[in-house]
Amino acid sequence: MNNKLFTPIITALVIFIFSCNNSSDVKISGTISNQVNDSIVISGPNVKKTIRLNENGEFLDTINISTNIYTLIHGRERTNMFLKPGYSLSISIDNKEFDESLTYSGEGSSNNNYLAAKTLNSSLNPTDYKTMYSMDEDSFINHINKTKTSELDFLNSFENNNTTLDEELKSIELKEIDYKYLLSIQRYPLYYKFYAKKEPVNSDNFMKPLEDLNFINNNDYQMSQSYKSLVLSHFLNEDKMTDNSNSHFKKLIESNASDIKKDVVFQGKYSLRASSDNNEVLYNTLTNLSNDSTQISELTNLYNKLSVIKKGMKSPEFINYENYKGGTTSLSDLKGKYVYIDVWATWCGPCIAEIPSLKKVEALYHNKNIEFVSISIDVKDRPIYNYDKWRQMIEEKSLGGVQLFADNAWNSQFTKAFVINSIPRFLLIGPDGNIVSGDAPRPSDQKLIELFNSLDI
Repeated sequence: MNNKLFTPIITALVIFIFSCNNSSDVKISGTISNQVNDSIVISGPNVKKTIRLNENGEFLDTINISTNIYTLIHGRERTNMFLKPGYSLSISIDNKEFDESLTYSGEGSSNNNYLAAKTLNSSLNPTDYKTMYSMDEDSFINHINKTKTSELDFLNSFENNNTTLDEELKSIELKEIDYKYLLSIQRYPLYYKFYAKKEPVNSDNFMKPLEDLNFINNNDYQMSQSYKSLVLSHFLNEDKMTDNSNSHFKKLIESNASDIKKDVVFQGKYSLRASSDNNEVLYNTLTNLSNDSTQISELTNLYNKLSVIKKGMKSPEFINYENYKGGTTSLSDLKGKYVYIDVWATWCGPCIAEIPSLKKVEALYHNKNIEFVSISIDVKDRPIYNYDKWRQMIEEKSLGGVQLFADNAWNSQFTKAFVINSIPRFLLIGPDGNIVSGDAPRPSDQKLIELFNSLDI
């Protein structure tokens, strides 16, 4: 960066603050000390602006925006900002203590100092999700009511401290508090099951607060992260997506909520799976939601790939994969037996977590008509997690079954043919070489034993 552009910086700031500008512009300047790179990014609805820092961490720019919540990003740090046409903000940050040091001055500073204080308060008082979502219904409702009251008190106390917040920001914050409350309720059944390790027992009225919520408000979707999570969880509910997709998506399809539609389609594609019998219905629904030719092309490509790996179809083959015990192994070598395949990698935490369960299932079906095959997709010469790490982990964890190393990691023909874009992924191939399940249950899932039993393995 040419330092002459910033010399002298004080003179530049004076010109910057008092010069004429477009009525939709926001002027942003400031300094980041202990910077980790040479830029910040301002991101939000229809905006992604990279602003360069000079060698002293100083920056100066103008952004054309509409009133909304935006995100300032530097390295791994980020914070929310409220920007409104006409604002002229100066920002000061020490990147070593990002939340603690963040301060604003200039027009619009009071609103953004509130957001900075809110972020710092949250980081100093993190939510204990395990405790929160292990509570019974009454205790949980009492807890989220107290949290909501505390957040309202924080908002009001900031205003009472000789500070007036912009009415639009205050409206956004009040909605965010309400949406966060509703999101906690929406998440409770799933999160309780995860943290408490048992099914929740909820009263008939537990979900009632969500009944009147409008899930198609594109403006709130842009401004509220909690509302965005509520909306995506609602529309991407797999039972509703597949059981009654036409009515579930009808209002959204008919709406002008372009941001919601785009994100639902983007995330909805992950519900298209090799094991699903509902791919056609879901594919048609998602393509009806999208006006983006690129999205539709990606969906069509995915749908076509999944259409050739359905139950009963001939399985794609892996050929001459290196066997840990020596030599090579191909899928055809195992014909005549069921083959349960674990696609994994040494760097994958969820993969490692399945190993104890996989060992138990292997022991349970020892000498049965089934082979347990683990295929590593580690990159051969990648630092740390690589071919050597694969061999080391097999020895350290005493891994059984047939341990194979894929020929080209994620880009192996076998991996791509089964549309494997996340791991662990489990496959079940029949004795005839045909697919039983292209997305089989994990070893830790009781449904796997039920599947094996149904096949008289």
